[in-house]
Amino acid sequence: MRDKQTAKVTINEVAAHAGVSKSTVSRYINGKIDAISPKKVKSIKKAIEELNYRPSQMAQGLKVKKSKVIGFLVADITNPFSVATLRGVEEVCDQYGYSIMVCNTDNSPEKEREMLHKLNAHYIEGLIINTTGRNNDVLMDLISQDVSIVLVDRKVPGLKIDAVTTNNREVTSQIVNLMYDKGYAQVGLFTEPIKGISPREERVSAYTEIALKRNAGGNPLVYEADVKDKESLLHSVKSFLEMKEGKKAILGNNGLLMLKIISCLYELGISIPEDVGIAGFDDTEWYKLIGPGITTIAQPSHEMGRAAMERIIKRIEGDESAPQTIQLEAELVLRQSL
Repeated sequence: MRDKQTAKVTINEVAAHAGVSKSTVSRYINGKIDAISPKKVKSIKKAIEELNYRPSQMAQGLKVKKSKVIGFLVADITNPFSVATLRGVEEVCDQYGYSIMVCNTDNSPEKEREMLHKLNAHYIEGLIINTTGRNNDVLMDLISQDVSIVLVDRKVPGLKIDAVTTNNREVTSQIVNLMYDKGYAQVGLFTEPIKGISPREERVSAYTEIALKRNAGGNPLVYEADVKDKESLLHSVKSFLEMKEGKKAILGNNGLLMLKIISCLYELGISIPEDVGIAGFDDTEWYKLIGPGITTIAQPSHEMGRAAMERIIKRIEGDESAPQTIQLEAELVLRQSL
């Protein structure tokens, strides 16, 4: 049996294992999958993983060349945070003559793994990733191939890689305390699924700590929601609003979720802030236009993108210092929704 640690798997072996032609595997590696049947795509993907194939081991002469390409892997391209961060990355790329390949994973570990292999096949020099935290082995393999990597927004425990984050715990505590100070007896935190996503975990932890202190005898009200499941989110919003005890306020954990929550409130005929207070994260332009304007935590998303790309440049230029976590400060923007 082949020793995967010492022998190099070839594209011909991948093709044979998958039961397809070499040219089909080549098209898959280069992202040209539209002309490949879903069954063959699945077979090739499985073969690459089972054989531990490394596309960048092809064409050895290319290894000495500089691609000037940076991969940017985002968890959700529809999230305003992703767009703002991309703009920051793009500015620094333009300054230093790099191009960006942007891939969206839809928060899927499987899709993330597939995109990582495709980016590797394009000989990227650096990678900025809003990771699911489930493909650390692939990230470490990329590092072993001299690909510089920076995590943006999301940290991964035990993974020693440069990261750019914000002060999530501090700003969450600040806004939750503000809500209680304004007389809200019940503060509900609405968030996308929490497990394994560090900023969500940090915000939920900070919210829970404040809620237990400020709402004596009451349980923290954390609602996990899938932004693609409107009916489930609507049910959660109704459940929160139907609680009888006191004045209520909602804290939304990101801009995309906030948009969906506000849509639910309008559908239910709920007025802001007369019937419910509301605040959230990610200060997008439309926050200023909804009713009285939405109070928010403005993350320095654009600056996070710039900082991540600047860190990549330093690594490419030879910086071999220990991995750093760069924490930027978010800002509380007060409007009339509370």
